[in-house]
Amino acid sequence: MAPTWTPGLWLLGCLLLVPALWGECPAPPPSPTVPRCAPTAPRSPGPSAGRELSDCTPGWVPVSGGCLGFFPWELSWNRAEAFCRRFGSRTHLASVHSEEELQAVVDLLFSSRSSDASEEELDEEVWIGLHRPLRSRSWQWSDGTAVAYNSWHRAALSRRRACAALQDATGEPGTGVLIICTHAHPQMCTHPQ
Repeated sequence: MAPTWTPGLWLLGCLLLVPALWGECPAPPPSPTVPRCAPTAPRSPGPSAGRELSDCTPGWVPVSGGCLGFFPWELSWNRAEAFCRRFGSRTHLASVHSEEELQAVVDLLFSSRSSDASEEELDEEVWIGLHRPLRSRSWQWSDGTAVAYNSWHRAALSRRRACAALQDATGEPGTGVLIICTHAHPQMCTHPQ
């Protein structure tokens, strides 16, 4: 006896496979294709400070010389960096070179969270591009720029193999924390304009 096909269930299955119909982003694709949706949009214009929002792709926020995008998908540091690179060869996890850039990242984190986010969601760390590669003595940004500014403690930077994330809302907002690179967290990507 052949399996029975029910048209109603098939249609429901199709709708479940196409979440873009509801305006939501799908989970990041496993293949290195360019994502087809924008980052989580902030609730307010964010740190644009007199700049045209049209300078950046919709969903990205302009900051000094580039654009920031927050992505809520839980990925390891390496997968998060690879995900950011899908937007272009010059797109990486965010690097922070000044207090102004740190504030822009923190502002985007707060504005990207839903107003009804749980305390656990607000306490989540978010990947940035600072990391210390295996067998390396120095910390580096994933985009290759120099590590000249940091807002975290020197003692924490002595850890052997670690990656940096920013705390979102508890403790000191925007405080850098160093965690194991295989942990899964949302990510902040940046690309030049």
